[in-house]
Amino acid sequence: MDRAAARYFAGGAACLLIFVLMALGVTSIWNVVAFDQAFAGWVASWRNPALTDVMLAITSLGDGAYLKPMGVLVVIALAMQRAWRPAAATATAFLLLPLLVNLIKSGTARTRPTIDLYAGADGFSFPSGHAANATLIYGALAVLVFRSLTGPKRWIATAALALLALLIAASRVYVGAHWPSDALAGLALGGLLLAGLASVLAHPSHSPATPRTTHLLLACFALTAPLYAWYALPFAHTFYEALS
Repeated sequence: MDRAAARYFAGGAACLLIFVLMALGVTSIWNVVAFDQAFAGWVASWRNPALTDVMLAITSLGDGAYLKPMGVLVVIALAMQRAWRPAAATATAFLLLPLLVNLIKSGTARTRPTIDLYAGADGFSFPSGHAANATLIYGALAVLVFRSLTGPKRWIATAALALLALLIAASRVYVGAHWPSDALAGLALGGLLLAGLASVLAHPSHSPATPRTTHLLLACFALTAPLYAWYALPFAHTFYEALS
């Protein structure tokens, strides 16, 4: 196993450990409730109208209505480069994760902090689908950025995408849609699939994206993300009315 493969394996193993730890807490193997209530209470103490607007905008960038088109765009960009294996692996990961999230939600049937936000399997809380899907999709874009760009923009864009995934997870706790352990589990589950996908995208035998392709993807994200957040904000205020 080379160093790069070892890093992906270690990252995936760490994510799996975190997910299992949170899952054991949800199944009452350890007292996750005390942790969740204490941390959620601390987050609630920070709520104010200005920060609420910011958090509602951030949480909207984890919506399926925005992430799905972004995911499709990433797959199309890879296919246009004739990077068939990376494109197939990316599409598979993007399709598999929501199925896993819904399966786990149905199996655990954990009640959300704010009940009746969603229906069906989405009505359950563990793990956070927003956090999981944001970690995988923005993480995949970050891998492409890191692989194809150089200099300061490589580090700035990669860090910004990673920070966005973390903020989306935090926003789910802030808006009362999830317990902290749900958000952590979502980050870990998305990170687990991302570790496997990254090993494919970073394989030296193929170049999944060129700088031009990556710049186009980043431009699409930079242009559409603020527009979608602005468009979704009034709905978010109504949907998360307990924050208003």
